Amino acid sequence: MKVLLYLFVESENVGKAINALSEGGITGFFLYDYKGMSPQDWQGFLLDEDPEMAIKAVSDLAQNAVLIGTVVDENNLMEIEKIIDEKLSDCKYTIIEIPIEGIIVNMP
Repeated sequence: MKVLLYLFVESENVGKAINALSEGGITGFFLYDYKGMSPQDWQGFLLDEDPEMAIKAVSDLAQNAVLIGTVVDENNLMEIEKIIDEKLSDCKYTIIEIPIEGIIVNMP
């Protein structure tokens, strides 16, 4: 089975993260650049219900981060996780794994 692997890292660690994934045998990936907050940063925080104030507050408090997505074979997942843990041991990261039921690629 194939698995969609999401790896969230702080922006300054994106190179290390891509190198770790490459060492784990990935053949391609995609990136999303975003601002994010950890649960520890969010704990006890209440937003004003004014949408503009809420967006500004989150924007001011959030950190620059990158979401790296790649599709991997389930058989390689443990090895990739091990490499990520070794290469990013001094970095904050989050891994999410989503099973894939099918993939359709159109390449005209």
